[in-house]
Amino acid sequence: MHGSVANRLIAAALLAALSLPGLAEDETVVPAHQEPRHVPKLVNEWVRIIDVAIPEGELTRYHRHTIDYPYVFVTSVTLENQVYGQEPKEAQMKRGLIGYYDIAKQGAYTHRFINRGPGVFRAIGIELMKPPDNAMKPALPAQEGAEIALDNNRVGAYRIKLAPGASIALTLPGPSIRVAMGTGRVADRIEGASEATSDLAPARFQFRDAAVTTTITNQGSDEVELVEFVLK
Repeated sequence: MHGSVANRLIAAALLAALSLPGLAEDETVVPAHQEPRHVPKLVNEWVRIIDVAIPEGELTRYHRHTIDYPYVFVTSVTLENQVYGQEPKEAQMKRGLIGYYDIAKQGAYTHRFINRGPGVFRAIGIELMKPPDNAMKPALPAQEGAEIALDNNRVGAYRIKLAPGASIALTLPGPSIRVAMGTGRVADRIEGASEATSDLAPARFQFRDAAVTTTITNQGSDEVELVEFVLK
């Protein structure tokens, strides 16, 4: 039997099993960063960066989000999303979608996923470790060649696409997290520092703890896409 067909049959069987009385009620709920397929890759005073990788056909545990949470989807798949106590619903996860879960407005959120594919679901989530305050923060500044994809009082995000050989001058006005959407190689010429070259891979990220002004150059032979989250 073809692998993807087999995975879909397994996924359907799992969902059917979950509809049996008592199974959902017995499932232990864990914090999002303790769910086995939500792996914390960096924790500091600012953020907990979580690398999400769910193979096709696999089911996560119920997990609970209680911290403000910007995120970006690195692959496109179909998921079944099951909010605790409800029936699962199909959700289309689109590569490149940048979102934000606001706990104060939306409340804590408990759910689990099953990945229907095709392929592995990858995402980077960023739990904002500092508590929110009531101070109004400036809007993310518009910058030529960078699309503002997210902007609120806690975090903003730029989407950047660079053709081979192209460059962009970018000022990131606070601590920032760069997420690569695919493969490639870029060079950063940061003011006050020597040039640094980075090899990219899907969901690979880089954290900077202070504001920077940099010129980013695509040194590869294909277009590169980056997401730069900026903390406020």
